[in-house]
Amino acid sequence: MLAEDFNLPKQTHDIFAVMARGNFISSNGSKDGMNRLYDIINNPENFERLQAYFNVIRYNIERGNNYFYFSKLHEPNSELEKKLERFERYIDIIDLFASMDNKITIGSRFRPSEIAEECNANVRLKQKLQKIPLYRSETLHNKVREICDLMSRDSYLELEDEKTESYKVLDAYTYLLDVINSIAIYEESDNSDANTINYN
Repeated sequence: MLAEDFNLPKQTHDIFAVMARGNFISSNGSKDGMNRLYDIINNPENFERLQAYFNVIRYNIERGNNYFYFSKLHEPNSELEKKLERFERYIDIIDLFASMDNKITIGSRFRPSEIAEECNANVRLKQKLQKIPLYRSETLHNKVREICDLMSRDSYLELEDEKTESYKVLDAYTYLLDVINSIAIYEESDNSDANTINYN
């Protein structure tokens, strides 16, 4: 069966290129026509056609609160466990963001320097930032930059202005919060079944 048989939108390749990398398409994303891709998938006729087409190649389009992503059909438990481990690195990051005076939420705009300055002025926040694993930058500012780079690669943030280092929090950030909450529940219960949790 060919792509033409599904009467797919012309942006199908662009949609696949984003989501097959494990990234999200958020409605409030602006780079590379992200919001346009969201609107295309969100169209009910397009959604049905795209879903049918991607199911053939073993992908399923998952709908979140103003974002879309791929899940794999019949994914083994070993893969789910790897994804759990990947998301665990975000627990301390989300804790830091939620503890700031200006809490970072969907649609928030901020610069790494602002977070670094607040952490430098607040011992408790500074300790939270310093204990985040995987980062070994010498300055607080560079450490926050690395966190923002990671979150941009995983499509939770978008760099809006390179000159001012201004970031925007994308709708897919909700997914990250939901998964981290699921990890906490999963780890608290020995009887939890990983298959009951949705992962990207």
